[in-house]
Amino acid sequence: MLPFVRPFWKLIVFSTLANLLFSAANALTLAIVEPVFRTLFGSAGPASVASPAAGVTSGLKAQFDEIVASLLIASDYSTSIRNISLVIFTLFLVRGLMKYLGNVISIRLEEGIMKRIRDTLFLHVTRHSIDFFTRRKTGDIISLLTNDVGVLNHATINSVTTLWREASTLIIYIVLLMVISAKLTVISVGVSLIGLFLIRSVTSVLRRYGSRMQAAQADYTSTLQESVLGIRVIKGMGVEPSVVERFMQQTASYVRRAVRNTRVMSLIPVFNDTFGILALVTVFYIGGMERASGAITPSNLVTFLFLLFGLMQPISVIVNTIAQMQRGIAAGANVAAVLDEAPSITSGTILATDKQPSLAIEGVSFSYGENEVLRDISLTIQRGETVAFVGASGSGKSTMLDLLLRFYDPQSGTIRLDSTDIRDLDLASYRHIFGVVSQETMLFNDTIANNISLGDTQADGIRVRAAATIAHADGFISSMPDGYDTMIGDRGMRLSGGQRQRIAIARALYREPRILLFDEATSALDTESERLVQEAIDDVLKNRTAIIVAHRLSTIVNAHRIVVFDQGRIAEIGTHTELLAANGVYAKLHALQFSPTA
Repeated sequence: MLPFVRPFWKLIVFSTLANLLFSAANALTLAIVEPVFRTLFGSAGPASVASPAAGVTSGLKAQFDEIVASLLIASDYSTSIRNISLVIFTLFLVRGLMKYLGNVISIRLEEGIMKRIRDTLFLHVTRHSIDFFTRRKTGDIISLLTNDVGVLNHATINSVTTLWREASTLIIYIVLLMVISAKLTVISVGVSLIGLFLIRSVTSVLRRYGSRMQAAQADYTSTLQESVLGIRVIKGMGVEPSVVERFMQQTASYVRRAVRNTRVMSLIPVFNDTFGILALVTVFYIGGMERASGAITPSNLVTFLFLLFGLMQPISVIVNTIAQMQRGIAAGANVAAVLDEAPSITSGTILATDKQPSLAIEGVSFSYGENEVLRDISLTIQRGETVAFVGASGSGKSTMLDLLLRFYDPQSGTIRLDSTDIRDLDLASYRHIFGVVSQETMLFNDTIANNISLGDTQADGIRVRAAATIAHADGFISSMPDGYDTMIGDRGMRLSGGQRQRIAIARALYREPRILLFDEATSALDTESERLVQEAIDDVLKNRTAIIVAHRLSTIVNAHRIVVFDQGRIAEIGTHTELLAANGVYAKLHALQFSPTA
């Protein structure tokens, strides 16, 4: 997390100073206990300060007492009480003000760091290759950016601020205790360390439980996300009870893990308080014996006991914070694992050309793991040519489009744009030459105009309307109450399927692409919608390079060439008429769709 912290070094300095002043005011409040007691129950004058001569620490304590007495203790009782009251009030005022400033600065620091982590993580996720998303559930990614980063903030970054504040208090207290009695300090710290070693043994258990809690949280987040997106299917099939049962089982699993984590967490304050009281009682006993032998003055023993008692609170906070940090460390490990994972597809350095390009596929083979999808594919797509990919499901058509878009790289073979290997091209400029329209149109909960000009922060209204006109979408858009400013709802659900597809075609055209890719663009539509979208596609294809993946062969009969895929290979290439005459794979596919006896 250190690279995310460095830019906030000024806030860290201010936070450090504020917490240091808070700790100092806290310690001084207890350190003046002795002058208060001496004023109330003893002689009220600077000369009455006890000055044991034994040892350096006693001398330091005597000097401290003399300074405090000279500042607070006057010759008369009423003035001493007034001075002490004003100092105590001032110390508590400074303490409160520093705590307030420390908290405000800490929030700015924590939220600033978390913003950088979230932004970097989101940027990294969006730059990942498609295989990253196929290996992970969408809900897990959402949980990572929300739950894991939130836990990381609460249990790690926030805890570091708390640790520094309490640790500085601890150090100041220990220094004051050493000034009074090094022997009693060593004894009390030694007893406390026994408890700390016992507590340390459970931190690995807490980290393991924290990791399991994060996994359980990701599970129910994933189910929630899938259920909301698939609510039509769930309701249409009447499977709400089973979906709810699954969600309830996952939340119950999270609760079980949280309870186990709390059981271990709750033991820590018990251990801490027990050994803290044991240290206090031990010092009380040994200090009492030392008082009887004259090795320590009564006032110093009282001050020591007050400081030791005050020391229990920061120790308790530190121990509990370290315990809580274990879950944050587990969440941080999840975040770090994603940040450390490099995209499998890396960008080249050569900018793609703006001219109408040609594509050459040379001996390309590709596998998903052990499953070989494409074998030795070779094909050239000329400028201005419309090429259709057809074949049975699983024959490799859509995978070929994924390779052309560099969602994946082939295991063997090369794809060239004009004469340049696409792996050498700048990825953003290369993908910018394509306009993609897929079967599952993804629109955003925004206006129609913003969906068409997606990604353009200074959208050109004339280009938006021109693209919509070519896509046969201007008519229905203009008839809407708000026209191009109409909000279309989540995933464009306020539009029909055909309208969504024509918006998607307009979006692809707005980019002024050199090559258009249509992946089953009409397969999910009814007959009327398909006719309208097909008319839009026909108009779009004029004088453009295009690749069309289609199951419905009626939509690609006018393609310049039809490439027939069969079990990962190219079986045939030709026009519609030529392929029917060849009586091969294409002719069989055509018969299956159009012959009632097939």
